[in-house]
Amino acid sequence: MHKLLYLFLIISFPSFSLSINSSSEKMQLLKVKQEYESQIHQCQLLENRKLKPINDPWLNSLSLERKKIILNELNNAALQRCVIKKEKDFTYNLLDYTAKTGDKLFLNSWLIFKSALYGEKYNLVLTEKEQRNINRLMGMPKYYYPFDIKSVSYV
Repeated sequence: MHKLLYLFLIISFPSFSLSINSSSEKMQLLKVKQEYESQIHQCQLLENRKLKPINDPWLNSLSLERKKIILNELNNAALQRCVIKKEKDFTYNLLDYTAKTGDKLFLNSWLIFKSALYGEKYNLVLTEKEQRNINRLMGMPKYYYPFDIKSVSYV
């Protein structure tokens, strides 16, 4: 779902890129938007990264269904961590552009996009132990960057 929403971001502002004039504010915003889109693309390429078989005792102790849920959470957190800096830069520049120009069109599009991301959240109930272990695994190099969940050997 995240891939589709990030693709929506890239597609959702085509009129913006076509309507650029010599305004330095718009040029700066377009530059930061392109950097953000580039970072999204780089992070999505990392989602092709294959992982070696799981060798974490806690993760191996989980049921197959729960293991898939935890790996999905790890991958989503890694994807978010991968794009967060460029996303913040874009958001800051978008707010700055809106404040300077009074043009709310692009800010409104961004808010619609972000609300779709928040609407996607599901109520995943994690135990305290699961949350501690997810936090531990997120710090490991193996799970720090996005990865191909389907490549993970569950044996």
